[in-house]
Parts: sequence; structure tokens; C-alpha cells
Amino acid sequence: MPPTDIFKNNQNGYIIIAALLILALLTIISVSAINMSRTELQISTNELLYEKAFYAAEAGLQHLTGLLRTQYIAGNSSILASGGSPNWSFALQGAVDSDGDGVGDFAGSVEVLNRILDNIDIRVRIWNNDDVGGDHITDIDGLIYARSEAEGPRGAQCRFEMLLEGAMSGVAVSDYSAQEGAGPGNNFVSSDADVVTDFTMTGLAAN
Repeated sequence: MPPTDIFKNNQNGYIIIAALLILALLTIISVSAINMSRTELQISTNELLYEKAFYAAEAGLQHLTGLLRTQYIAGNSSILASGGSPNWSFALQGAVDSDGDGVGDFAGSVEVLNRILDNIDIRVRIWNNDDVGGDHITDIDGLIYARSEAEGPRGAQCRFEMLLEGAMSGVAVSDYSAQEGAGPGNNFVSSDADVVTDFTMTGLAAN
């Protein structure tokens, strides 16, 4: 009697094996898709946080120039009235000569803004540039450095640094009084309207 092949045409176990292979393949695909989605979500979140830090740092500079615009006029009115040149010395009071070289630097800078807005920490500081004849609190050439930094969650950060130049043109004498003789019509107080303040960013860097 010839031997019987008990495995001949017996394919009942193949279906289970094939099903397990397909299930494993689908599991791998699903896990890969989840990981890819998670990675893309993290990338999108990081980009959003960086954009928030970028715009926050930029807003810090806008706040600085708006604040200094008013102070620049008030801080230089008496200087211009006496025929001098406008400068940033009024804004540098409080700066420190951190390394003793008589030159302003970031380490001894003046903090203008330190605020947390929508989980973004914004800090703005100014310091004098290396101008001949000046020091860390005395501006000679009308130029100062300004830095705006913004830091947010997940290490998102952005920093702008610029060299700020201030200039005033026109007659800058304001709220002066004059008297010609006496009586009505001879006393007057005038605030000149032809005062123009211009701020120029002579150098700008961001990272």
C-alpha cells in the first residue's frame, strides 16, 4: 500500500497565516501614519510658535520706536533750544559699564521692556554704540543699539538687533513765552508745529 501524503491539499492553516500577515502589515501602516501625523503636527506647532516669537520681537521694536519717538523730542528740546545736536543720552541713563572699557555693550544695557504676552516673553534693551568721545551713558553721534528678544514654549525664540539713528529737523523750541510790552494781545505762548522726528534703522539683523 503506497504511503499517504497527509499534507496534500491541506491548506486550512494558510488562511490564518495570511490573515495574520495582513493584520501585521495594516498595523505597521497605521503606526507609521500616526507617527507621521504626530511629526507633522509637531512641525506645524513649532512653526506657529516661531512665528509668534517673530512677530512678538518685531512688536517689541515697534513699541520701542514709538516710546522713544516721544521721549526723543522731550529729551532734546532744551539741547536744540541752545543750539546743540540731539542725542540719545537721556535714554541711556541707567546703563552700566560692565567691563570697564568706557564703551556701552549689551551686558550693561538699559531694559526698556520686559513683558509676557500670550506665553511669549518679550525683552527690549538699548545701549550706546562705540562712538568717539562718548561712553556708556553719553551719546555723541546720535546712534544707539537696540535689541528685541522674544522667547516662547518649546524653545521658540527670535531676536532682532538694530542700530537706531535719531534726527530732528525744523525749529524745536516748544512752549516758550514771549512778551512785548504789556496789555492784551502782547503775551503769547507758542508750540512750533514744524518739528519732525525721524528714526532710521541703519542696520538690522534677525535670527
